[in-house]
Amino acid sequence: MAATTTMGTGNASVRTLKPNLLNGVVQSSNIAPNAVQAVDIDRKPVLVTAATVTVTEAVHANKIIVLDRAAGITATLPAAHGTGNKYTFMIKTTVSSNTSVIKVANATDTMAGRAIACADGGNTVNGWECAGSSDTITFDGTTTGGYRGDTVELTDIAEGIFVVNAFLNQSATEATPFSATVS
Repeated sequence: MAATTTMGTGNASVRTLKPNLLNGVVQSSNIAPNAVQAVDIDRKPVLVTAATVTVTEAVHANKIIVLDRAAGITATLPAAHGTGNKYTFMIKTTVSSNTSVIKVANATDTMAGRAIACADGGNTVNGWECAGSSDTITFDGTTTGGYRGDTVELTDIAEGIFVVNAFLNQSATEATPFSATVS
């Protein structure tokens, strides 16, 4: 169950408010002009086992989205509007057939950021940058990642822009997981 509360920071905020007493009874005070809504504190991970998921602010924002399907999952993000919401994906089951995909909702949204990937050959690391038109992340279970424990965090930072930070494992001939596929 989600819980919310309000706490202000102005002159009539909860921090500075002194109860109004009238004949020994606390009277109510209006602090709404200085109140802000607290973040939803229900942070339980959201398990996804279906072939597709439409990510929503109400269900998935600021929670871990666990992708648990060896045959891959396609996750479609909400439109980016600069909400500051984070959508964190974690691969629970390594992709062994098909692909897992995280993509934007429309042709105007893009991704900016990077993926850091451990390569299977020795102790090497690859870094992959989003191109200006990147809007999709694809995991194939080998060259582009998709291994158990891979994580991707996307933050809605502005109208039309998600910032990506991905930490992956890759094998064979490693390749960028980023592409532009949404039209």
